[in-house]
Amino acid sequence: MSDSNGGEPTVVVERRSGGGMGLFLLGLALGAGLALLYAPQSGAETRADLRRGARKLKRRVRDLADDTTEAAGELSRSARDAAREARETLERRLARHQRPRATDDEDEDIGV
Repeated sequence: MSDSNGGEPTVVVERRSGGGMGLFLLGLALGAGLALLYAPQSGAETRADLRRGARKLKRRVRDLADDTTEAAGELSRSARDAAREARETLERRLARHQRPRATDDEDEDIGV
């Protein structure tokens, strides 16, 4: 094979590789083996710990949901009480500032 550089031959080297998949699988196997060798407890103990942790988390979530529901109820009651109080205050102020309206008989007395 020659190129445009004065007839010098060009050499092409191709390598085929597995893309590192073999090394990845080897590392995966070694890592899993080391994890099993150095695990601080057995699989049964680990599963039991996970179950205990899940039950504990479930209780915490339930307690949090109950607390949130209770707080929302209190907030709703407080808002309802505040709205009722504001309405009563407004009605009292309106009643205090309302002038009695003149009736038709009063209009005739004035000469309207």
